[in-house]
Amino acid sequence: MTSPLMIEVRDLTHRLQWGTQTLTILEGIQLDVKAGESLALLGASGSGKSTLLGLLAGLDLPSSGSIRLAGQEITQLDEEARAALRARQLGFIFQSFLLLPSFTALENVMLPAELAGLADPEGAARALLAEVGLAQRLDHLPSQLSGGEQQRVAIARAFMGQPALLLADEPTGNLDSQTGQHITDLLFELNRRHGTSLVIVTHDEALAARCGRQLRLSAGRLLEPQA
Repeated sequence: MTSPLMIEVRDLTHRLQWGTQTLTILEGIQLDVKAGESLALLGASGSGKSTLLGLLAGLDLPSSGSIRLAGQEITQLDEEARAALRARQLGFIFQSFLLLPSFTALENVMLPAELAGLADPEGAARALLAEVGLAQRLDHLPSQLSGGEQQRVAIARAFMGQPALLLADEPTGNLDSQTGQHITDLLFELNRRHGTSLVIVTHDEALAARCGRQLRLSAGRLLEPQA
């Protein structure tokens, strides 16, 4: 039985206007991601990886083409509807963690559930922080946590609301190699347990190799995988 598609991208092109010049960031992107699949997007800086990830999340709209997320055409939604879809379907992990500095680890993880109006956000946040090994650090501020601990908080936050799709932008980029390995192990273990689809943007070949599939972007085009 074929897995349903979590992401369907057809003929996606994204251009920016820079003064009198038009800059093409992405062109002719075709991409399918199955439910439960893990995919790595590789490419040099400036190849369009992070731009593509942002478009998949509905943080921006493409110049042309279509993006279906969990069967819904997000390019036809207004900003409010896209935000509501993200709250229901998506978790996002950033290279720079993006934790609120005045919120504790527990409060940072609770926030998405509170904004979405989910029941018992504190209980769910405590359980996720225990899953990532931070049950004893609930009341610590980000400034009181190491980089690896901050990324663990960010991962726990991303899994709040049990998202169907997890998007990760260079999740180990700000970590030393040993800490990055621990975070990678944790990310894939949680992904397996929760059954989410996973799309990772990374420069790290070892991290990409952990995914079920790898694709490369070059100068805004998605390259066919090498046989």
